[in-house]
Amino acid sequence: MKQIVLVTLMALSVSGASAQKWVGVPENRFAVTVKIDSAIASEPQKMYMYSMIEREMQLHDSISFDSLHREGTMHGYVPYEYNVNLMLQRRGPQCVPIVVKGGDSLSIRIGDEDDGFRLRYIDQVQGSPSTLEMVRFEQKLDSIRTEFAYQRGMLQLYNLSDAQRDSIKDIVNAVDNQSQRFKLEYACTGKSPYTVIDAAYDVFYTFRHEPTLCSYTEKEVDDMMNSLLKRFPDYPPMKALVNDSTIGDYMSARSFEAWEALMLRSYSERFQNDEEIKVKPLKVGDYMNLDLHGGNVNDFRGKYVLVDFWASWCQPCMLQMPNIRYMAQEFRDDLAVCLIGLDKTRKQWWSTVKEQDLRNKDLTQTDRPYKIHNVHAYNNKTNELWPNYQQLGIETIPHNYLVDRSGRIIAKNISITLAIDKLKTLLEKEKQQ
Repeated sequence: MKQIVLVTLMALSVSGASAQKWVGVPENRFAVTVKIDSAIASEPQKMYMYSMIEREMQLHDSISFDSLHREGTMHGYVPYEYNVNLMLQRRGPQCVPIVVKGGDSLSIRIGDEDDGFRLRYIDQVQGSPSTLEMVRFEQKLDSIRTEFAYQRGMLQLYNLSDAQRDSIKDIVNAVDNQSQRFKLEYACTGKSPYTVIDAAYDVFYTFRHEPTLCSYTEKEVDDMMNSLLKRFPDYPPMKALVNDSTIGDYMSARSFEAWEALMLRSYSERFQNDEEIKVKPLKVGDYMNLDLHGGNVNDFRGKYVLVDFWASWCQPCMLQMPNIRYMAQEFRDDLAVCLIGLDKTRKQWWSTVKEQDLRNKDLTQTDRPYKIHNVHAYNNKTNELWPNYQQLGIETIPHNYLVDRSGRIIAKNISITLAIDKLKTLLEKEKQQ
């Protein structure tokens, strides 16, 4: 999977001019015309094509965009219907997945409203019913996942009664069951083999490795596999997934190899950044002097301080946000809450701040007012962390620390539930003194 095959088109301009015939490449190829809006074209950048099966494909490497050239065409050859990712260097969605097969001629528009997304399923596409089918499948699945994450977040709320917890658990289980049934139904009825195999793999993997947690029966999985063979008998990835020579053992050696590569290699080698960030030994002052829009953590001396590093794509981060709001409300006179956003784009960061209700609220807006100090840790111009955040060398999130009134760090990487209990105990001791 390491080899990357690139073919250069000698007569391709960014305006979408037709390419010369490739030597040794079958006529059964595809074309993708991309149009981008002004915000995404405000700074020069390239778009690349990348696929997990690059060794079996021939892809035109890239096209360039700027404020004058906002449309371009890329070509490629794929041996069977499969996913190709369009990768933008700078602004816009970093990754736009599409599904292509020989003979497709796609037209895609990436609008200003798509700026700031790490991954975007584009529904403004013509010339590929399989791409639209994938988009509809992912949109439905994403809505179910969002509801599941929300209910899981509710389950993490502090001070829930047993009855409330049991009620939320029932909802969580119902939403999880809805997701499972949706994948099974689509695997048995979908028309796009690429997206169908994605759903079928989830069904099979859950049934094979978590049988007590799934709602599938052995007969349902058998029927699904037979349906796959009947509907897509000549689709190579399907043959890799379905091993009909051994009843009940559907995963072949080839499919294990393919899926391992799929999980381990998320981006092409040409997108890897080999630059090493030099991280110096940390001192307490490195944490306390973090920039907070003109001030720093030391400005909150006399109060307890919770500093939490998070990102919108981090599900554990999202699950703890209700409890962070609870802390800001419950201890508003004694605690300063500082949230450091690690989303690369300011747009995605601020959108999540609003969605998660992390902005300040006073008595005119709620009966439990609170204040949260929100900071975006990325420099929008360079798309890199500001130096004082970069030097911390944070490798995993959530990452947090709790500071006492004197400026001493008293806990690091503590769950918010434990942080609430710890702060309650400390404040109670202060009252008794």
